[in-house]
Amino acid sequence: MTRVYLTQTGAFTARHGHGGTLAEDVHEHTFRYEVTFHGPLNPEGYLIDFRELSAAFEKEINAHFSGQNLGDFFDNPTTEALCLWIYNRVQQLFPHLYAVKVAEEADRWVEYRGEA
Repeated sequence: MTRVYLTQTGAFTARHGHGGTLAEDVHEHTFRYEVTFHGPLNPEGYLIDFRELSAAFEKEINAHFSGQNLGDFFDNPTTEALCLWIYNRVQQLFPHLYAVKVAEEADRWVEYRGEA
């Protein structure tokens, strides 16, 4: 059985800040995310319809966080917390989820692949 990896990307702009040892004032990022799925091709030769992913990501991720302060959603509004939230939400919608990667800048990101 042929198995493939499929990745869909998205982005939104939001703010976050940190107390504690990070001690950062509220600042803005364009958070870019990659969501990767792994599984067998269906009888029509694809894993998941990209249009379905785009619509779900817009509704479930972008509309939820765009223009918002992540501190309104998370006690610790880190990129790690955001990555875990996206993973858990997407996993509820699509069974073949493999990994989520969230970048707050081009040279740094968090990746989560679920519990081993």
